[in-house]
Amino acid sequence: MEKNYVVNVKTSKGTIITARGDSAEELIANVNDLVAQGGPDAISTLEEAFAGVSTPRVLATDPVALVQASLGGEVVAEVPAFAPKAPPVGVSAPAGSDKMCIHGAMVKRTGNGAKGEWRAFFCPTPKGTADQCSPTFANRNTPEWNSF
Repeated sequence: MEKNYVVNVKTSKGTIITARGDSAEELIANVNDLVAQGGPDAISTLEEAFAGVSTPRVLATDPVALVQASLGGEVVAEVPAFAPKAPPVGVSAPAGSDKMCIHGAMVKRTGNGAKGEWRAFFCPTPKGTADQCSPTFANRNTPEWNSF
């Protein structure tokens, strides 16, 4: 199961380190545990064994900077890994739209694929948006399919 908070850091040697947590506090605790248990030293040792170069170790307080500085990495992007899949409280679908997501009224789309015709509701955010909601497909021979 995917955690709600995730940080990925790529070290200067190219090693990718991932820290996860169900809350910001758990993420920070996991990062602190990694550092306290000698994770950066172990990773540096492993990198040295393969590359023959050491990685300097510097401490920081915020979890992203801590992992970045401790492992000599560079943050390439910070993307939220979790978005609730329910519309805001008190928001309902506007006339002509059957489904809502946290980004607004979902868009009806139809098409044909390997398994035949499909009908689905898609998140209104642009394709590739980091916290884009998953599409909701209509089932054949249901009122939803027939009224699409």
